[in-house]
Amino acid sequence: MGKIKFDPQRYRPVPNIGHPDLNPDSVAYQEYWTKETDRCLNGFKPKGMKKISGKYYFYLNYYMILGNDGTTGNRKTLIHPWYRTMDHEYFDTIELCKEEGKGMIVIKARDKGFSYMNSGAVAHEYTFFPFNDVGVAAGLQVTADAFFDKTRKGLNGIHPNFKHSVLKDTDGIMRSGYKQKNKDGKWEIGGYQSNIICRTMDNPEVFKGERVSLMIFEEAGEFKKLKNAYMSSKACFMDGDIQFGVPIVGGTGGDISKASKDFMDMYYSHDAYNLIPMFIPASKAYYGFFDIQTGKEDEKGAREKLIEDREDIQKSGDNEAYNLHIQNYPLTVEEAFLNTHSARFDIALLNAQRSRILSSKDHRSQIQRGYLDWQLGENDPTVTWRPNPNGPYRILVHPEPEYKNLDIGGIDSYDQDQAGASDSLGSAIIYRRFANTNMSSDYVVAEYTDRPDKKEDFWDGCLKLAVYYNSKMLVEYTKIGILDYFKRMNALKYLKEKPESAHNPGTKTKNRYGVHMNKQVKALLEDLIDDYLRESAQDIWFLDLIDELANYGLQNTDRAMAFGLCLIHNIDNYRMQASAKEDEITDIGFKYYKMGYNGVPLQIN
Repeated sequence: MGKIKFDPQRYRPVPNIGHPDLNPDSVAYQEYWTKETDRCLNGFKPKGMKKISGKYYFYLNYYMILGNDGTTGNRKTLIHPWYRTMDHEYFDTIELCKEEGKGMIVIKARDKGFSYMNSGAVAHEYTFFPFNDVGVAAGLQVTADAFFDKTRKGLNGIHPNFKHSVLKDTDGIMRSGYKQKNKDGKWEIGGYQSNIICRTMDNPEVFKGERVSLMIFEEAGEFKKLKNAYMSSKACFMDGDIQFGVPIVGGTGGDISKASKDFMDMYYSHDAYNLIPMFIPASKAYYGFFDIQTGKEDEKGAREKLIEDREDIQKSGDNEAYNLHIQNYPLTVEEAFLNTHSARFDIALLNAQRSRILSSKDHRSQIQRGYLDWQLGENDPTVTWRPNPNGPYRILVHPEPEYKNLDIGGIDSYDQDQAGASDSLGSAIIYRRFANTNMSSDYVVAEYTDRPDKKEDFWDGCLKLAVYYNSKMLVEYTKIGILDYFKRMNALKYLKEKPESAHNPGTKTKNRYGVHMNKQVKALLEDLIDDYLRESAQDIWFLDLIDELANYGLQNTDRAMAFGLCLIHNIDNYRMQASAKEDEITDIGFKYYKMGYNGVPLQIN
């Protein structure tokens, strides 16, 4: 299709371009505006086209947005929106949400007019429904202000027959209505008295007590805690189990090292949040590749142009700019949530594996979640698996008891009970070594990452993981509380001795177990991770681990450290001398346990 020339007589669509010049006192005038009001409420079906919803009819024919109509060069002015098939689909989805009692979640490329469509939907609710409230939530004040400004300009430009007097326009609230004196000479409020309420959600309770027919979560990737904000706002658009309002969560994706991880999680778990998903790729309504007269798109041509642009940027060798361009103009959902910053490890490999997992529901469902429970055995306590979608244990592959020393572990522990608002966690990872050519090897098979209120509960969780996989665990010696705990539990056989590969001849420390995380060891750990990713990034199936490796050095890396300890553990096992002898270690014993009321062994300290 190529570049499209502007035509001011673009197809919007309306029966006629503009409105007829009729006497306001005439029957024809009343009939015309009654018909237009009905179309804005109930929709309109142009000849040879599918029906246009009321909201979209209003948006096309009465709302005003800042755009280029071809009459002012490149300078933007207030215009009626172009008809676009993308917009048609968007407004149809809003109607579907109303019918099915759902919300929607939208991930889009940049420059799609998403805020304008949302502000048009907000303006429609404000204009046609008296005593009605709509809510607009934003993660940043600048976003809230920008949305409110778009809405204000759009409403200012609508036809006088639909325009309301504004009673209030301060503090993020626009209220329609007017003051008038009644027959007794007292002032009273008249008009629709509908409200647009626009607020930031630093405090997720800011909409508490409001009842809204439409709730916009604008630029959802900017919210620090989107899930919390959404769940705290549900009462605004629900009566018990009945959803009367439509929440719309949407925006561009963004770097998941920042605030957009909740946004991504909600999109992929949309059913859990009662949301209909929608993705708007960069190739949809791409400027220059859609016909402004018909709204038809040359999506194939746009896609080819976008790929060509990517290749040009890639040739420059600037990987960060390349990833950022893909993220801003994604062709898939997975591309919308790339890590785009400079990173210690190969970000391209990590992004590729991340996309591989996210692009397939089968891949995402491979990881099982659940709990590990103590059970009394004939000799030592054993551990059993209990599936639960909310459990802290994540398992890809369960143990293979017939193989000895198949699985090894690493633990990034802590010595302080949970305190304050710290988001630091403890993490234990199980890594499967090579057994034979018929079995997959050299990959992570299980993960336990948590921060219980009591540190002893985390240590006990690590011990259960070690027992379940019959695995030795390498820990960081500077966090020695867990070492003492394993000793108290007569479970030293589940601790990895100090690795020879991490031995520093200059150290005076005589620890038997664990490893000191000095500069030398940390450098070794990072080199081992780097080497592993270059060879086997495609073998990591734990998304949180991938994200931590991608954001290494920028945020908490509990899983990454536990994984690195696994790799040190692994190379040390290969390097151990055959003649090395282990001292006799006492097995885990029953004297530390008693039977609880539910038949589960209880720990006695």
